[in-house]
Amino acid sequence: MRIVLPPSETKQLGGETGSTLDWASLAHAELTSVREGIAADLIAVSSDDASGLKALGLGAKGAEWLESNQQLESSPVMPAICRYTGVVFDALDYSTLDEAGIRSAHESLWLFSALFGPVWATDMIPRYRLSFDSKLPGEPLKKRWEPYAEAMWRGDFVVDLRSEGYRALSLLPGGCGVYVRVVKDLSGGVAAGHANKTTKGRFVRSIVASGERFTNGADLLAWAAGHGFEMAPGAEGELLLAVVD
Repeated sequence: MRIVLPPSETKQLGGETGSTLDWASLAHAELTSVREGIAADLIAVSSDDASGLKALGLGAKGAEWLESNQQLESSPVMPAICRYTGVVFDALDYSTLDEAGIRSAHESLWLFSALFGPVWATDMIPRYRLSFDSKLPGEPLKKRWEPYAEAMWRGDFVVDLRSEGYRALSLLPGGCGVYVRVVKDLSGGVAAGHANKTTKGRFVRSIVASGERFTNGADLLAWAAGHGFEMAPGAEGELLLAVVD
């Protein structure tokens, strides 16, 4: 089973002293050339303030992110699950899981970003800035990731909790898993902002804390019913998850 979360715009500073990005160590080594191509374009566009800020959709105060991007391959790294911060990751509260929960997270939790694509929670990554809607030189990000969808997603059952923008970069092929859409209630209405993100974080925390493994959507629905979550089938390949108060 793979539980897939989106990244966050905010990221923790620092990392392990003396340890830098090792492309070959990341999950799905067959994606190395794609990742390196995106990184090269990101570093290049970030070398010019005006072009970099525009490409990344940042204001004048975004210069620190351009510096982080320029140092992408030489700055210290830390596990992806520790690098990303914000509402989803606050609610997940990875660092307070017990030993069994952390082991479960390491076995099942993935992150999907515009720069790295799918990586394990434990994969070591640097601080950077690149969003799903950033405009790099060359091909759009979607065109770079789309051809690898089969290679990325075939295998373990996927519980896809990515936001729409990141999901669009590489859709799950049919039969690979389910997309979980957070809604205000099961009658409909997409939940946005903090409610959406907090619910995703709490949902994932509950799954990894329970140590459960799912092989299909029916198993996930049954588990949710017994663990305080309201879920229901949505469109094909989709499950609806009601906001948690």
